[in-house]
Amino acid sequence: MAYDPEILDWRSTLVPLGQQFRATAQAIAGGMTLGGFMTESPEPGGRGELLLGFPSFFEGAAALDASWTLSRMSAGVLFRIRLWPSVQLVPRSALMMLTEDSGAESDGVPWANDQPWASGENWRWDPVAPVAADAAMGAAGFTVDLSGIGEVLRIGHVIGLSEEGVDSCHMVTEVTYHDDLADLTVSPPLRRALTTDSVMRFRPSFVGAVRNAKDAASLPGSRAVVALGNLQLVEALL
Repeated sequence: MAYDPEILDWRSTLVPLGQQFRATAQAIAGGMTLGGFMTESPEPGGRGELLLGFPSFFEGAAALDASWTLSRMSAGVLFRIRLWPSVQLVPRSALMMLTEDSGAESDGVPWANDQPWASGENWRWDPVAPVAADAAMGAAGFTVDLSGIGEVLRIGHVIGLSEEGVDSCHMVTEVTYHDDLADLTVSPPLRRALTTDSVMRFRPSFVGAVRNAKDAASLPGSRAVVALGNLQLVEALL
């Protein structure tokens, strides 16, 4: 029977103050066996983790979204979270030269369009660059065509891939440029095979489960607010 988990989009009202993606070691701490032994879930190359830090309290419409999120994360569902702009992403200013004639594409509008985040407008800008050569599932890297963009990728940047309807985040650990191409080494490794029809996303999306759901909930001192603690999400392998 195929694994068909419930994947929910993160509520746009719940914007973190802090955000950090990291590629972890090859094993993720798991549960405890009936015999009382701690278990780990090994994965060649490790898994991705996303750390999010939120304001102390939410109120109004955001409080209802926080309340719903606390309940759903406790049920073990997966969340699809599009990363917010941060120092780990290639900055918008480096990608504003994207044109219809370049090797990259951009869907929608850039962030600075004077529209509120909650309207969804600021999320539509989705710049991508084409993959230049096939790469196998589990490979440690791939080649991307940065024609019309330039040498914008550095080690420590986080990029995204979306293959077979599955989103994944990867950190650039090495990059080598030659002509308009960039050879990237990434961590964790590729979750799906890539072809020359694939694209690399500068606005990555992370899919994972909240590891510390019990610790995230705390009782605020007022019924008018909902508290959402710091969250640690681990990548779902789909």
